[in-house]
Order: sequence, then structure tokens, then C-alpha cells
Amino acid sequence: MNRLFRLKTLGLLSILLLFAAAGFSQPLPSPASWARNLDVRCYKITGPALGLNLRLDHLNPALVSMGIPFENVTLGQPQDLCVPVSKGTIVPPPDVLPFIKFLAWKCYGITGPALNLPLVLNQLNPIIQGLLGQTLNVVVREPQQLCVPVQKNGSVPPPAVLNLVKWLDVKCYRVESTQDPSGKTVMLTHLNPLITNPPETVTFLAPPNPIQLCVPVKKNLVAPPPAVLPLVQYSDVLCYKINGAPLDRVFQLKHQNPVLVGLPIENVTATTSDKLCVPVAKNGFFPPP
Repeated sequence: MNRLFRLKTLGLLSILLLFAAAGFSQPLPSPASWARNLDVRCYKITGPALGLNLRLDHLNPALVSMGIPFENVTLGQPQDLCVPVSKGTIVPPPDVLPFIKFLAWKCYGITGPALNLPLVLNQLNPIIQGLLGQTLNVVVREPQQLCVPVQKNGSVPPPAVLNLVKWLDVKCYRVESTQDPSGKTVMLTHLNPLITNPPETVTFLAPPNPIQLCVPVKKNLVAPPPAVLPLVQYSDVLCYKINGAPLDRVFQLKHQNPVLVGLPIENVTATTSDKLCVPVAKNGFFPPP
């Protein structure tokens, strides 16, 4: 009897250990599932310029296929803190939510020459498709920001999650478009557990709007590992001006990307709500399912 009891106990412990191991190895979502739910809301921040020089190379296949060259930029003052949100009543699916809720971008001002590049964009999020239409044409002008991944208030993502979000750097260009989303509204709900504000309905402002296209890049030739590259390279977002309530919260931000992880921790105050960035595909280059 004791031997049988011990065997059953060992079997139960083995099952529990397998579940525990699975919890520490959250499987990655597909690139398509990830991209469809990549919505962030941005709030203005201020701070001293970094003055750090970086080489930026494009990762998205649409821009890589065009042979757009790398660019050397200098990081100026921090301008935005962007945090994940859901739209309407649709929450990201279980394969995406554990990852997206830990994404946060700290956006620094940069300058550079204009691309003057026409692109056809496809909205990937179904709520935005219904609200603003499925496609639009834009012309990509000069770079304005580099947005890099940070953690807030010492909240460290699980290892599997960190291994994705720490590689999500995007370079944001000013865009021009004839689209007019003014007056349309959408309900936004924060996903990061540190921000418990209730859902809020925000309004899209008048043209020029959209204002930016943010595309994935690597810094100083340090590329994302092969396991996460298919997700990172399709992390493109189109940013719209919105009118919403300020956040008025102080956050302690620590860099996550390996190139910047040694920089000092900085306290910032997130104030005015200035834009909503939603996922898009470019020139028919859709993320794989």
C-alpha cells in the first residue's frame, strides 16, 4: 500500500512539474496573431536628450526588399511613453495577451532625411478596419522618433515574454495621407497591470491624421534571435492623433533592449494623451499566419 501511495505521489508531482515548466515557457503567438493585436496608446513625456549615436537597419520585408539603406541617428529628448491597449470589447487572445501586456515603448526624438516613399497600408485590427476602412495610401516622409522597449516600475516580464518584447524597436516616420478619421471614436482599455484606469472612449482628431508610420529596426547591427524575428519584423503600427484624458502618472523606466540595457533608470511623468498606434501591413507584405 505504501509503495502504491508513493508511486501515485511521484506521478502527481511529475504532472505538476510539467505544468510548471509549461508556465515558464509560454509559447510564442503566430506573427499574424501578434500583429493584429499590436495596439498602443501614447502619452507625452519629457526629459534630457540622450545624445547617443545609433545605426538603424530596417527589418520589415517590405522595406528590406526596396533596399532602403541603414541610417545613423542621434537620440534626442524622450517624447512619448506608449503602452498597450485593447479596443472596443475585444481583448487580445490568450496566445498574445501574456506578451502584449508587458510591451512599453519609450520614444526619443530623431532627425534624418525624408524617404518620400509612397506605400499602400492594410489595417490589420478588425475594429479599426470597420471604423476607418481596410486600406489607405500614405507617403512616408522624414524620421521623427525611435521607440525602444522599457519596463515600468520594476515590473519584469517572464523570461519567455522578455525575449520577445526586448527586441521591439520601431522607427517612426512622419506620413501624409488623404484619410480623414476626424470625429470617429473608439473605446480603449489599458492592458498593462500597472495601469488600472477604467476604459475610455477617445476621439480621432482632424487631418493631418494619421501622423506617423512606425516600422521595426535593429540597432547597431544587433539582430533579434531567429525565434522571435518573424514577430518583430512585422511589428508595424500607424499612429493617429486622438483626444483623450491625460494619464498624469510617474513611472520608473528601465531599458530592455540589449544595446541600451546599461543606460540609467529614469523617472518620467506621462501626461497628455497624444496618439493611438494601430497595426498595419505594407504593400501586401502580410505577417505569416
